[in-house]
Amino acid sequence: MSNIFNPLKWQKNTRALWGAFLLPTLIMTVYFASRHMAPFGSSTLLTVDLGQQYIDFFSAFKTMLTQDQNQLFYSFSKGLGGETFGDWAYYLFSPLNFILLFFDNVHLPAGILLLTVLKYGLASWSFAFAIHKLNWQKGYTLPVFGTSYAFMGWLVANQLNLLWLDAAILLPLIILGLEKVLDGRSIWLFILPLTAIMIINYYMAYMIGVFLVLYILWRLFWEPYQWHVRFNMLGKFAFGVIISIGLSCVTWLPTAYTLMNSKSQYMLENLKWRFDYFPPDMLGKFFVGTFNFDQMPTGLPNIFVGSLPLILFWFFITSRTVRWQVMLMTVLITAFLLVSMMYGPLNLFWHGFQFPVWYPYRFSFVFCFWLLWLAASIWQPKLHLSLLQAASLLIVFAGIVGYLYFRLPKLNFLNKEQLLIGVSFFLLLLLLMTLRRHDDYWLSFVGLLVLAEVTCGALLTLNNFSYLSNTEYQTYIKNLNDMTKPLEREKQQNFFRVTQSFQRTKGDPFQGNYNGGSTFSSALEYQQSRFMALIGQPEGDNYVSYTGGTLVSDSLLGMKYLLQSNNQQPDRPGTPANTTEFKRGDTNGIYPIKRTNDLTMLSQNPYALPVAFAASTNALNANFKDDDPVQNQNVMWQSMNGYQSKPVFNVSNFSNVHGYNTQAPETITGAYLTKDKPGNARIDLTYVANGNGPYYLTLGGDISQDDVEVQLNHEPVKNIPSHRHTIILPMSQANKGDKQTISLVFKKDGLWLQNVSLYQANSLRFADQATDLKQNGLQISQTSATNLSGDITLPKDKTVLMTSIPNTPGWQVTVDGKSVTPQTVNKFFMGIPLNAGKHHVEFKFVTPLLKTAVTISLGTLLFMLGIAWSENSKRQHRLSAAKSK
Repeated sequence: MSNIFNPLKWQKNTRALWGAFLLPTLIMTVYFASRHMAPFGSSTLLTVDLGQQYIDFFSAFKTMLTQDQNQLFYSFSKGLGGETFGDWAYYLFSPLNFILLFFDNVHLPAGILLLTVLKYGLASWSFAFAIHKLNWQKGYTLPVFGTSYAFMGWLVANQLNLLWLDAAILLPLIILGLEKVLDGRSIWLFILPLTAIMIINYYMAYMIGVFLVLYILWRLFWEPYQWHVRFNMLGKFAFGVIISIGLSCVTWLPTAYTLMNSKSQYMLENLKWRFDYFPPDMLGKFFVGTFNFDQMPTGLPNIFVGSLPLILFWFFITSRTVRWQVMLMTVLITAFLLVSMMYGPLNLFWHGFQFPVWYPYRFSFVFCFWLLWLAASIWQPKLHLSLLQAASLLIVFAGIVGYLYFRLPKLNFLNKEQLLIGVSFFLLLLLLMTLRRHDDYWLSFVGLLVLAEVTCGALLTLNNFSYLSNTEYQTYIKNLNDMTKPLEREKQQNFFRVTQSFQRTKGDPFQGNYNGGSTFSSALEYQQSRFMALIGQPEGDNYVSYTGGTLVSDSLLGMKYLLQSNNQQPDRPGTPANTTEFKRGDTNGIYPIKRTNDLTMLSQNPYALPVAFAASTNALNANFKDDDPVQNQNVMWQSMNGYQSKPVFNVSNFSNVHGYNTQAPETITGAYLTKDKPGNARIDLTYVANGNGPYYLTLGGDISQDDVEVQLNHEPVKNIPSHRHTIILPMSQANKGDKQTISLVFKKDGLWLQNVSLYQANSLRFADQATDLKQNGLQISQTSATNLSGDITLPKDKTVLMTSIPNTPGWQVTVDGKSVTPQTVNKFFMGIPLNAGKHHVEFKFVTPLLKTAVTISLGTLLFMLGIAWSENSKRQHRLSAAKSK
């Protein structure tokens, strides 16, 4: 037993496998420590989506497991409320995420570093383990090949996409299992890892599935099998895949249904039947460090694997020892993978028929695996290239280097230094592979060169990024926790939402565990984006951002609390003053301050409506216009109160318009202005406050931060967020008679005043109407992420039960014990016509198709257990029969 814990007594290959795990782990740990990443210093690994999206889901993961398991299925922290099982299936089902439970949200960056280095180590171990079990490699070559796999260009470039790395870890085990099954071993060796990736991340599992089809086709020609043997191999493969699909049904079936309500709405958009870039440029991606920030949105595939696998690939397809059928299939599959990484329709196919938003060619990890797998299958210490092979490869390489050298000015990912480094490693390894004498010194030198090249590639790539400081992150999260933790007890007894004028990310509600109005999710329901566009909030296919609301939208959505900056330390990163989106000056004097700390104030909205309330039947027939958000809010509000009520918002005219270095138009909305001469230019729009309520400015969807800077009384409004439709900017409250000036400062030679209009809300009218609506609200008796219930009394003039609960698939409603079908009001929420009087109402969310999926998965498992029991019984019977003889 003591030998197990004594490395000196381990077998050589056991030590080598541990080396395969520890080598990249230690290299990356030392590198991160040298960069002062938390917990080693003041920086973090947080960058791009890892810092803007994933870390919020990691925080929600811990909240779900430790506080409210119902959030596995639904959460009102996802925008205005959304299904979360599909989100968890995409972002959080990796079992390695349990490591993060040991870290609170303030110290999550340290947990993410631990998780990252662990995934590097596991990827290396997985590849080494697979080639060892196939008897392809042993001893010192295991950590060499394993580290090459862990440091391949795809994995390093996607280090920040932690949720995808499990695919790289499991792929070698899946292929190993398939090889063992084809060799007559247990089908479970293939089913278990394949089922695991289907459960952990269905998106990457799809790409692995496509690759598996290519791999089995290649494998059928590995030897001169008879056709019945090949059909038998195909049968084993198909059976394993079908069983894996059945076992993993519990995750992918409900998720597929959810995707029909989100991502599938945008399938096949922008498809172009052409190459995405000039194909020879891809050759530059075989060199070290060829990934940077510019490559994230629309770059080329990340396919760096080092020089040795490329040399061995050339040997593979030019060697007489390889069957020509295998060689032909290898060339065809390699060509298909290469063309897939440059031709639009094939690229779309690999991504599930939907173009990725940033991080293009996400499937390139299978190409890297393919090259390394071929290299591992053929490498042996005595292998060397003939002079003809070496010379022909050298000619090809010289042509590639010559092309790339003259192409350098057009390539933003490659420079002369990188080219020189790559050439040096390649020529050294090519020379060594041509030599016939291969002693221990030769082997050690080759191994060190390979490790040096892939490590150089990894570190040069990671040096290309800037990272969020730990101080900035912790400053923000500590402050957010301080302001939102006291609300958790109230949240357990009542339903309300919290809005904010500042945000670090759109996932703040997940971090603070409160019901909000913003989110960033790849599985966002399209109805959320559509509704936010209607009311003038920034939105996209995968995000909504509610930071610039109005008195009406705050009330309608039940935004009971507003988090605002105290305007302290605006130059300090991570403070609310530094991260303010829009100052909600429109609420000054209307929302009383409830609580403050050094950086933040929490104000309470006295007009926030309950989650369900009595409204006029007019709400069922409201119609809206695109790009007219203020009028849309008027329509929503008036329809709930009854059309006889007067509108809250009215158009407010500017009293004076003055242009500086540009003309002053008579009509603002729709005017196109140009500079009179080079230099600074702006237009000042002046109005005089009448004291009746706050003002709001609208900006069209084509007016961006790149076009204009908006100033109020010559103080810049924070950056205009990205938006596709007309948005609303709240203006600060002003005393009666105060002159207010909105300046639009040109950033280009021309400016289109698209939907630039000014509106004013009548505060007294709004207060009266909101108070009237609040009188008949739902008295909540139970509230959770998936269940809301209570009593409500509807008066005779308001016989629609209006809610701010999204009317999306999964919600079941009962009134007085009877099931009812809600209608969709305001293009998004549930509304239920009822008779006047008192009613008991219950809203319950059940993940669509989850029960069916669980049944299928359990049925598949029982089927396989039955087969296993039957085979075991037959085996025991044969053994007994043999003994009796």
